[in-house]
Amino acid sequence: MLVRIFIIGALLAVFLVTAADNAPAQQQAQGGSPALAEVSPPVVHQRALSVLKRMSDTLSQAKTIRFSARSIVPVRTPSGMWASLYGTSRVVKEGASKLFAQTRGDFFPYDFYFNGTTITAYSPTKNLYAERNEPGTVNNLIENAYKEEGRSFPYADILVAEPYSVLTEGLINAVYVGQSVIDGVKTDHLAFSNKGVQWQIWVGVQDHLPRLVDATYLDDASEPSYTVEFSDWKLNEPVEAGQFIFKNKSKAVKVEFRKPAAFWPRQS
Repeated sequence: MLVRIFIIGALLAVFLVTAADNAPAQQQAQGGSPALAEVSPPVVHQRALSVLKRMSDTLSQAKTIRFSARSIVPVRTPSGMWASLYGTSRVVKEGASKLFAQTRGDFFPYDFYFNGTTITAYSPTKNLYAERNEPGTVNNLIENAYKEEGRSFPYADILVAEPYSVLTEGLINAVYVGQSVIDGVKTDHLAFSNKGVQWQIWVGVQDHLPRLVDATYLDDASEPSYTVEFSDWKLNEPVEAGQFIFKNKSKAVKVEFRKPAAFWPRQS
């Protein structure tokens, strides 16, 4: 299942033009029928898949993962206009069943803890927390969040055990665009289209880690696009004991654990 791939813009349109786009002009000139127009065959560059697989293997083989993320999320306002919200996250993962995420910015501020048996969500602004038992892996956590809310963490697809299998599900096009520099890091720029989504990713040439993801959903008017920028990567470094367990140092009030609204942008 494609949990929630990240995001892209219109670049892939360059690679996805079909003969049907020119059908009216061709029909006038040649008397042909739009129904007979041929669709351009998919484009699959093995180099793009190889870079993506190397990135996936680098993440999968790491015992611990740390990174920071900056996300831009479009949300529809009550008036029907779209507004972009900006959020930052700090993420730590250990093994297959431990995860910590701290989110700030325009998103609902929260700290999220998962130790393989218990989920805890803490709101520092309201000094409230909620927890529930949920034994399993990070994969299970992400899948359950998507089933419950139709969404998950914006960076969810790189947290699963095998990102490559998730990112290539329903793959149609895979294009190696070229190389560019993101925040001083030389990257391979890749562009993909899957069923219902077009997305781009910039992967570090030396460290094989994602630096930027941009995606556009073709069939989801409620979440048309997403952009996530990654930095401060640290792999295989020791994690502080207790990182994934909530310690109620602020004497926060415990409340009922509801659906994970804290994952999503705040509501006015």
